[in-house]
Amino acid sequence: MPIDKSDIEYWFYGAAILLLSALYYGLYLNVGFSAADDGNYAQIAYELYLGRAPHELTINYGILWFKAGESLFDSFGVNYTLVKVFFFAVITATNILIFYTINLMSGSRKFAFAITAVPLIVPAFPATAFYGLCIVLNAAAQMRLANKISNVTRMDAAIAGAALSLSFQIRPDFGYIWAIPLAILLLMTSLKHGTPRKTFELFGTALAAFFIVQIPLLLSAANGGYLELVMQQYIGYPATMIDYAQSGIRTLLNDGLAQPNDAGSASLQRPGLDAITSSDTATSSLATLIYLPVIAIGGFFALNILRFAKRWRAGRLDIIAPSLVALFAAAAAFPHYFFYRPDLSHVANFMPGYMILAAAIIHQLYRTSKSAAAPWLQWSAVAGLSATSAHAAFYVWVGLQTPGTGSIAGAAGRMEPFQVGNGIDVTISVAEKAQLEMVRNAILQNSEPGDRIVCVPYCPGFAFMAERQMLFRNFYVDDSTPILDPDWISDAITLTQQTRPPVVIVLDWAINGTETSRFENWASDYMTALKELSQETIDYPGLTIYLL
Repeated sequence: MPIDKSDIEYWFYGAAILLLSALYYGLYLNVGFSAADDGNYAQIAYELYLGRAPHELTINYGILWFKAGESLFDSFGVNYTLVKVFFFAVITATNILIFYTINLMSGSRKFAFAITAVPLIVPAFPATAFYGLCIVLNAAAQMRLANKISNVTRMDAAIAGAALSLSFQIRPDFGYIWAIPLAILLLMTSLKHGTPRKTFELFGTALAAFFIVQIPLLLSAANGGYLELVMQQYIGYPATMIDYAQSGIRTLLNDGLAQPNDAGSASLQRPGLDAITSSDTATSSLATLIYLPVIAIGGFFALNILRFAKRWRAGRLDIIAPSLVALFAAAAAFPHYFFYRPDLSHVANFMPGYMILAAAIIHQLYRTSKSAAAPWLQWSAVAGLSATSAHAAFYVWVGLQTPGTGSIAGAAGRMEPFQVGNGIDVTISVAEKAQLEMVRNAILQNSEPGDRIVCVPYCPGFAFMAERQMLFRNFYVDDSTPILDPDWISDAITLTQQTRPPVVIVLDWAINGTETSRFENWASDYMTALKELSQETIDYPGLTIYLL
């Protein structure tokens, strides 16, 4: 069979993305150690590896994400470098899927490669790279459907169903979100084929693939005794999504575009629109990156809705369907950063999906600029195209200078070698090294292997680097915890009194940007009991260690 030149070119671009990602991320793979996000993932995987049952932990994401880490430790031994390699492998896979999706939509490999360069250079926050993976995995599978809306096969439906199933296992909310466009796309096929039989056939195939991909996890969960946990996550996420949606709506209705700063809120304060003109570059840049997508998503939606009737009458589902997928690619993670955690890390998690929408905007506007008869339409298209391109360039400019994304900016100022347990061999800053060495020594000198320690509000990486386990099932707590679990403080006091963990580490961290969110403030009763139990304290800037 002769080799298709087009296929060779396609695989060339895919290999180039793989190689460039490996070379670039390899430059700073072992730079930095986060006791929070990276440490949280590593510690949960470590606890699972040591035999702690999943239902004994508070796991807020899909269990598959953490079981992957446990499998790595089972296969290669406990090693922090494995965790970092896994994160960047997920990011690399996301990059390749972005290229694939944009290429399907635009038909241009060069254009797809150019857009993919943005999330490649400034990738998602590594510890939560599954945001981008779940979004783009579904976008790729459903763009395949949209691109073949007139000739969708059962294989296309099966791939989309399998992608959706994986999303449920990693982060159920993305599964629920992407079920919507998948259902719409499959319904569109009946309009093209003129018979419901084809639609039922494709729906059945997608559902079959969905359940087949679920089987390994469900069997493992049933065998491991955590099937109830998996089902609770699947069933409970819609209520969580509704709560966040209601919270976001209340925010907008109560005080415009500024996030309320009240007690018990698990959300960060979102900067107001006036922050865009702030004299502080960091504040201005973050505010700009937060609000620009609102204009882009709203503009894309409005433009396509205006054209929808005309395209529908003309039977141009081949244009409507890809636009639908592109819109969901951006909208899927929009609430996470805009309403819940408006920081650079969550903006970075949003960008892989958003770049698919940006590509759709540029593609549509470019065609308009070439085909529009009216000069004002041509100039408007060029202006929109330029603005979208400038937005992408601005994100790269900010992300390459500011830690918080998964870019090389996080390597700045980290030159000191640091080696400790569980395969941690990294370079960090002088200040980080002093703190980590102090914490490590305090844990090792005052506890024994097998002891459980306390790290609050969010620093389980301290336990990981000292090869210890955590006492509490919650590795992350904040001022919303007593609202969600009214007995948490009293239960924590009782457990601490009964077990006397040898080491309790308390960070002085306003985790949600408010004084109320400092652990010593919202958990003052626990702090009182802790001080009564402790025999000695070690004070260090930013944290206190209590020795019981």
